[in-house]
Amino acid sequence: MKILVTSDTHGIYSAISDYILIHKDIDLLVHAGDGVEDVKNIAYETDINYEVVTGNNDYSSNESFEKIIEVENIKIFLTHGNQYGVYYGEDQVLDKAKELNCNIAIHGHTHKCLNITKDDITILNPGSVSMPRDNNPGFFILDIDAGVFEITRVSTNKEIK
Repeated sequence: MKILVTSDTHGIYSAISDYILIHKDIDLLVHAGDGVEDVKNIAYETDINYEVVTGNNDYSSNESFEKIIEVENIKIFLTHGNQYGVYYGEDQVLDKAKELNCNIAIHGHTHKCLNITKDDITILNPGSVSMPRDNNPGFFILDIDAGVFEITRVSTNKEIK
């Protein structure tokens, strides 16, 4: 299963829709908050299934603040991250992922791309396609096959392509 992982679109999501429309092999959109309405628009435009959580700027959202997604025996903890102090490090997200027996933790909030593994848990922050704070706009493709996963970074920076 191919999953597009994004966050913090803040109303600017055309790069995501365009990618999904061009790459028909994307099976699921996972969004780590601050763009719940964007996800609904992307789903309308592309007919993709999605999982999304509420971010600190999703004021009228009824989505949960965190959830667990299970794909082919891989458990993913999804949160925006503001409740877990991600500006100060990944420890609280890591602890929650451990508590929930997850293989992957995905968060947003900082607008900075992150792909690290600690204590056998992969922690991902896709950054932001619209307002990156690390000059690295883009998202991840998480490819899960038979309980094994591979992560690829897709840059939306026109100069980097």
